[in-house]
Amino acid sequence: MKSIAFCGVLGLATIATSAPNPDEVKAYQALVEQDVRIATIGYRLAAANAPFCKKLERNPGWVLQDERQYPNLETVRTALAFREPVSVAGLVAGGPAETAGIAAGDGLLGMNGATWNWSTRASKAKSAQRIEDVQEQFRSALMANGAIEVKLETASGPRTFKLNPPAICASRFWIDTKSKLDAGADGYNVRITEALVRFAANDDELAAAVAHELSHNLLEHREKLKKGKKSAARIRATEIEADQLSLWLMANAGFDASAALRFIERFGRATDPALISDGTHLRWRGRVGIMQSEISEMSRSSKLNGLLPPPLLKEGN
Repeated sequence: MKSIAFCGVLGLATIATSAPNPDEVKAYQALVEQDVRIATIGYRLAAANAPFCKKLERNPGWVLQDERQYPNLETVRTALAFREPVSVAGLVAGGPAETAGIAAGDGLLGMNGATWNWSTRASKAKSAQRIEDVQEQFRSALMANGAIEVKLETASGPRTFKLNPPAICASRFWIDTKSKLDAGADGYNVRITEALVRFAANDDELAAAVAHELSHNLLEHREKLKKGKKSAARIRATEIEADQLSLWLMANAGFDASAALRFIERFGRATDPALISDGTHLRWRGRVGIMQSEISEMSRSSKLNGLLPPPLLKEGN
């Protein structure tokens, strides 16, 4: 569980212009595909477990991107559809935005009657700042209003869409371009590295990693650790809780919870020497044992409205 800064699709270099490199074009396209994959898995987990979450938000089920996030402007415009400098990179299948008729590549023009003029916005801010500001504007507007109207530049011209998404667990999910097997949560954001995405054998295993980090957020581990003396034992206790809760979240979202056991074993064999060195994590065998016990408890639990109520997410947390 690490401190992170939010960004949708990461690109942290200064924009340059040059002839598009075919390998870079493919890399950008693959990055967006994985970002949408993470967002889709996260949305599915957050939506299914909404009845048990203390903090909720209304999420359109989309991934937004800003062309300024990418190192090479010409390459990104070749690789991805940008009808405006800030556009929709992808959508959660069956989510509110896709259901409303929004498509990947549609560009942001305005919201609730206000217009975005991207050409007048400061260009010296860090590459992720503009998209962070836009994300926060959407988040605030959706929480303050029953519905919002979004004006987008579509393939057939400007069009206004009404969005009124249901409330889901409050968390944002995004992919980090780092090559390390790593993930993190800061109380709201869930970050998964490209390397970890590639490491997961399938969506069920990837959901195990996402659900673990989401569990840290839902259990407010970061805030709780700040309130007392930080120790390896306290951090280890939060890691055990995240392992336990993640299985309930997965099952409620229709993922195979047993895939978490396979993922933890493979992940542990690859990372245990580094993770257990400071005493903050159990060895993978210990984690698997605890998770097996949790799956047994789940099998004995009664469902409520078709869902398994997680013991760690009792009403009011």
